[in-house]
Amino acid sequence: MKALVLTRSTGEGHNRVALALKQVMESHGHVCEVTDAFRLVNRGGEDLDASKSRHQLVAAAGGESQVVASAPRRRSRSDVSATLYGWAALKMPSLFGTVYNIGDVYSRTRIPSPIFFHNQQYASLTYDYIEEREFDVVVSTHLFPQETLSAVRARYRSHVRYYGVLTDYSCTPFFSEPRLDGYFTPHPDMAADCRRHGLPAALTYAEGLPVSSRFSQPPSKSQARQALGLPEDRPVFLLMSGGVGSMFTGEACDRLLADGGEGVRVVILTGRREDLFTSITRRYEVDPRVSVVPFTDRVPDYMAAADILLTKPGAVSSTEAAVLGLPLVHTAAIPGGEVKNARFFAERGMCLYNQRPGEAARLVSWLLEDEAKVDWMRAHQQANMIHDGAQRIVARIEDAVG
Repeated sequence: MKALVLTRSTGEGHNRVALALKQVMESHGHVCEVTDAFRLVNRGGEDLDASKSRHQLVAAAGGESQVVASAPRRRSRSDVSATLYGWAALKMPSLFGTVYNIGDVYSRTRIPSPIFFHNQQYASLTYDYIEEREFDVVVSTHLFPQETLSAVRARYRSHVRYYGVLTDYSCTPFFSEPRLDGYFTPHPDMAADCRRHGLPAALTYAEGLPVSSRFSQPPSKSQARQALGLPEDRPVFLLMSGGVGSMFTGEACDRLLADGGEGVRVVILTGRREDLFTSITRRYEVDPRVSVVPFTDRVPDYMAAADILLTKPGAVSSTEAAVLGLPLVHTAAIPGGEVKNARFFAERGMCLYNQRPGEAARLVSWLLEDEAKVDWMRAHQQANMIHDGAQRIVARIEDAVG
C-alpha cells in the first residue's frame, strides 16, 4: 500500500498525528509520505524533488524529527489561513471562540461553507499529485485538505480511498461536511455528538487519536531526568504553551515558583513561537529554577521526566500525556474546541481543569501532595484512553484497501 497523509501547520498537533500514522504504516511495510497540503497549492508545475528545494518543513513525532514536506523554491501564495489562525488563537482567543461557535451553528445547516468553496479550488492540483505518485489511500489530519479531498472524490473517478482524522474530542465545525470514505474519531463517547453533526454512522470509526509509540514506551522518570539534566530529587513541573503559543505561562510559572519555594523546578516548552521563547527567557533569566526550551523533538522525554503537566488542552498533547500516564492540569483553553477537550478529560477523571492560570497552578501544587489523587487520575487515564489509535486506524485502512 502506498499512502499519502496530508496535514496543515496550524499548530503542531496535526503534524504529530500525521507522523504517528506514518510511523505505523512504515512499520507494516507500507510506503507513506507526509506532506503539508499547502505545498500542493504552490506546486506551479515545478518538480518537487527534495534535492531541488531550498527549505524543508520539519515536524516532531514524539522525538523523531522527520521531513514532512519539501517546500517549492518559489511560493506563489502565502498561507494566510495558518497565519490568521495563529494570530487569533494567541492574541484574541475570545474572537476565535466566537468564530468557532458561529461555524458550529452554520455547519448544522448542511449548506456548503466558505471553507469548502475556498479549499475545493485546490482539487485539481491535489488530484494530479495523487495520480502522479500513484497513492492507494490519502488520509488528512486537518479540515482544510479534507474539504479539498471531498472535491477530488466527487470530480474524479479513482481507486483511491480518502479518509479524515478528527483531532479534537468534540465534532468540530464542518468536519462532517467533506464526503470521504471514512472518518476516524478519538473516542467512542463522541458518537452522539458526531451523529448530531451529520457524520454517517456506517463510515465513522472511533479508533483513537494517533500518537507516537514513544509515549506508550517512555523511559523511566530517572532515566529521562538524567538525559535532560534535570534534578532527580526535586519536583519537576512541565508547562506547555501549545502549538501556536499562549500567554498563560508567565502567570502560571510565577504561582508555581511561589508555592514550590526553592526546591521546585519548572520546565517551559514554548513550541515554535520564537517571540514567546525570547520573552519568557528574559523573564526568568536570573532564576535557576526555570528552564525555557524552544521547539524540541524530545517532548516524550520531558513528559516522562515531569511530575505534573500544566498545559492548554490541545487534544494531541493531552492524549500523549494520558497515554504516558502523566498527571494533567488544563488551563487557558481557547473557547470552542479546547474548552470541550478540557471538559471531556475532566468529566472522565483524566485531568483537573481551571481556566485561570494562577488557580490551575495551585491545583498542580495540591495534586503533587495528594498521591491518592494522582493514582486515581492515572487509573482513569488508563481506563478511558485509547492507547493504540494509530495502529487501529492503519488496520482499518488495510482491511478496506486490501
